[in-house]
Amino acid sequence: MTVLLRRMTIAAVLMSAAAPRASAQALTIDQLVAAAIERSPEIQAARAEAGAAQGQVTQARLRPNPMVMATRQEELGGSGYQSMASVAWPLELFRRPARITAALREVDVAAVSVLDRERLLAAAIRGQAGRLLAARRTLAVSNDALTAARQLSDLLARRAAEGAIPQLEANQAAIETWRMEAEQVMAAGESEAALIELKAMVGLQPVAPLELTDSLEAVVRRRSGEAVINQVTIDQAAGGRVRPDVQEAAARVALADAQVAAARSEGRIDASIQAGYAGMRSGFPLQAFDGAGLLAPIDDTFHSLQIGATLALPLWNRNQGAITSAESARSGASLSLAARELSARAERDSALVRARDASRAVDLYAVSIRDLARRDTDTISEAYTLGGVPLMNVIDSRRRAFDVEQAYTSALVRAYEAQVALRAARGELR
Repeated sequence: MTVLLRRMTIAAVLMSAAAPRASAQALTIDQLVAAAIERSPEIQAARAEAGAAQGQVTQARLRPNPMVMATRQEELGGSGYQSMASVAWPLELFRRPARITAALREVDVAAVSVLDRERLLAAAIRGQAGRLLAARRTLAVSNDALTAARQLSDLLARRAAEGAIPQLEANQAAIETWRMEAEQVMAAGESEAALIELKAMVGLQPVAPLELTDSLEAVVRRRSGEAVINQVTIDQAAGGRVRPDVQEAAARVALADAQVAAARSEGRIDASIQAGYAGMRSGFPLQAFDGAGLLAPIDDTFHSLQIGATLALPLWNRNQGAITSAESARSGASLSLAARELSARAERDSALVRARDASRAVDLYAVSIRDLARRDTDTISEAYTLGGVPLMNVIDSRRRAFDVEQAYTSALVRAYEAQVALRAARGELR
């Protein structure tokens, strides 16, 4: 019931987001990820493959069909004939259980493959959402810097017109304003492009309304406490979960084991049973006295029943080639599992390190660097007002403050990307 309600809620969100001329639907990143997973054609295709694998289990459970044979022989020029009917039933002494097990392991592989595709899609959407949030923050910083530059430029233009300051200073302020306009235009373009790309990833048209309620700084701050380095296993780092790609690699090893067993079963002795009936009429073109002393034709109908068994003896062909091939595939699957476990651990640990260091950098910018840059700008602006420093010092201090904000955005992006990588390395979807 909970899953049904969640899917109904997600469907309502998507219908609202895709409706033409509707106001933008406000979503968090996690809500966007959940909605995209539900409607992704790639995920739906993977689920269809899992359904197909389940069909193979049904097929593997079916027993072989019996074979029925019937013949009739007529005597040319005579009245004799022979009718025969037989049925053969393959027993599959060892092959059916191995075949069913292999089909079940295929279902396991398909199921965890769906989970891994969901994990990768969630990471991709979160990454693109982070790029959008970063572009929006850059745009907001550019807008603030442009507003301040315009205010200063307007003020100096009036003062230059009044003859209070040289025209050169007004020109310098105007140049800085135009520079900030160019920064603002590029930031607006990046924000719009990032939004279009995010819509495409979640299956929305470019004109469909969509609004993220998260901010880059809020998301990073909310999850920064999880970036703690510790030497634990992948299972412990994932809170008891194993990454779906590691699960898939393990499932492929189990599948390979089942395929080896199935190949061995094909090389073992097998049997089928047969049962048949024969009715034969035979005689001679002569007559003889019967038990009552009367003349009667010399012919009669004879009935017989036969029961037997056929054995398939693996004398030369014991399926050696298929067994060798399956064992080699099993060895490769085992090596792939070891490689995937090693890679998953490395991805987890590297993401933890990056998240930790990026979080420290974010704290430095948030607590010290940005505040100092603002105070420096305020101090130099006041000194310029009092005639203590030239205008270029004010412009330089504002540029430094703008660069600091851009660097802070970069630190937030790094922290966010590390957190996304950490969630993906832990196998988290939501």
